[in-house]
Amino acid sequence: MQRLLIVGQGNLFDEGLRRLLSSEQADLEVLRIIYRGEADVLQWLTDWRPGTVVLFEGGPLTVGRLFELSQRAPGLGNLRVITMLAEISVVEVYEKQQVSTVEGDDLFELIEDKNV
Repeated sequence: MQRLLIVGQGNLFDEGLRRLLSSEQADLEVLRIIYRGEADVLQWLTDWRPGTVVLFEGGPLTVGRLFELSQRAPGLGNLRVITMLAEISVVEVYEKQQVSTVEGDDLFELIEDKNV
């Protein structure tokens, strides 16, 4: 089972995304946390070991900093980060390289496809 961690800001959008992803994919375990600081995120990465993390652009945690934190989480493995810009429907996927997507790409395909 794949695990996806949503690092949100406690608004309706990140909760709605959690509900959508949880209801649509039976083989996807989704957890939403409210960003309270880097130590909290590091603890969730270490304890829960997600394969994918969703961040919202403009929030306090950047993709670069999340990857730095992931290096300190023992046993985490290869982490995929998806950033979302809710206002303009843009999604970017980061793994070993940045992959820009176009509007209309299926979020489920971005989560599952390791060859993006």
